[in-house]
Amino acid sequence: MFLPLLTDPAGLFAALTGLRLPHGSYVICGSAALYVRGLRTHINDLDVLAIGPAWTIATTLGTPRPAPSGHGQVIHHPHADIEIFDRWTPGWSSDRLIATADIIDGLPFMRLGDVLAWKRAALRPKDLPDIAAVSALYRMWTGHRDTCPVLAPEVHR
Repeated sequence: MFLPLLTDPAGLFAALTGLRLPHGSYVICGSAALYVRGLRTHINDLDVLAIGPAWTIATTLGTPRPAPSGHGQVIHHPHADIEIFDRWTPGWSSDRLIATADIIDGLPFMRLGDVLAWKRAALRPKDLPDIAAVSALYRMWTGHRDTCPVLAPEVHR
């Protein structure tokens, strides 16, 4: 058994842990992957990609609805601001995102490079500070002046 993250003021990670989703069948995506690495000061919700047995558990929480992206389905946790998706946005392999997840405090998180590539592809106004934060971290780690190179999302299939 693993404990929820110490930095969980909204109880989102505790609520997710309470679902007992099997490892290897889900990954925490989006901004939460930046939050746990200290690249964001807060998050409003959790976006979780679940397949197989994790998706089966998620369906016990409610009725799947079309995802806002128009790609796949989403289930909203009834008591926490957690959205569980049966696939990520178009062009992203669910199996690869789950298999390559970084385990942080016992939970699987989307790799930082994948978060960056996804946010660059979406390029919503709310993504710009996140893109800047990851790029700054890359420059600090490598000493390079340019931004972090990542593959285009089509390569992630």
